[in-house]
Amino acid sequence: MVMLERARAIIRQEAAALESLSNRIDENICILADYILSSTGIVVVCGIGKSRLVGEKISAILASTGTRSITLDPVDALHGDLGRVRAGDVILALSNSGETAELLQLIRPVRQLPVIVAAITGRASSSLAQAADVVLDIGLMQEACALGLAPTTSTTAMAAMGDALALILQERRGFTRQDFARLHPSGSLGRELMRVRDLMWPLEAIPVFRPDTPLSQALLSMCRDSRRSGVAAVVDERFKVVGILVGESIGRLVERGATPDLNDPVERHMQPPLKAIPGHAFLDQAVQLFRQHEIELLPVHDDQERFVGLISRQDILGPP
Repeated sequence: MVMLERARAIIRQEAAALESLSNRIDENICILADYILSSTGIVVVCGIGKSRLVGEKISAILASTGTRSITLDPVDALHGDLGRVRAGDVILALSNSGETAELLQLIRPVRQLPVIVAAITGRASSSLAQAADVVLDIGLMQEACALGLAPTTSTTAMAAMGDALALILQERRGFTRQDFARLHPSGSLGRELMRVRDLMWPLEAIPVFRPDTPLSQALLSMCRDSRRSGVAAVVDERFKVVGILVGESIGRLVERGATPDLNDPVERHMQPPLKAIPGHAFLDQAVQLFRQHEIELLPVHDDQERFVGLISRQDILGPP
């Protein structure tokens, strides 16, 4: 229990530090955001040790929310990687003490270019702060480490400051869910943010019939069609889907000895769609419909409700 209470106390200490930071933050973050929004370059994030790791996280959040960013190791920069920096860039240097030698050594050659230098630091009077154009001051932080040495509370505060910067930039840019999806095309998150039209079977891959089409003609066409031979759509004169013809369902009728009349119109054997979905909807909306109604296929329509494709439960959720 002693260890558990200590763990809770550490988290409470870091939470209190973030609350203090929310009261301490000032207009400088807005000034820096304006510099970044008006710049012609990218945000170059620099740090040493734990600050470098926090900087990598900040740079990643910036890049994933619409602000171009890279990380630059100050030591490597002093040995040739300074060529990554261009006129118009914004240098974001991270150092709790503000006295990190490698960062201070980087400032002089960087200043030979027309760039903005910003700092996230815990000491507003430090050498780094004095060399910067704009300072995001997190204040003096008591580290959660019992020795008061391991960067804990200070790095949490730096990361939170970076999040605040990245997200106000995201909002100022009008960065949308569509933009986010474009930058996150893989993984479960990217998949959820995909549009239905990105994963549907397109119109050209699906046989389409009118309700009065003879069943024999439809089945023959479906068997000859190698695209989606097991499924067809039935549409009315406005090209609105009114049913789905599933070859497997007809096959089950035959197995039970209930041979359908091949002269029947397909409307007698189609399955009326329980639900339909627009092509611009997000995949997570389709997932909700599949789970709510326990269906296997959803017709997809455009803004005029014209049939444009089908989306399959299995293509989104995988086999049952």
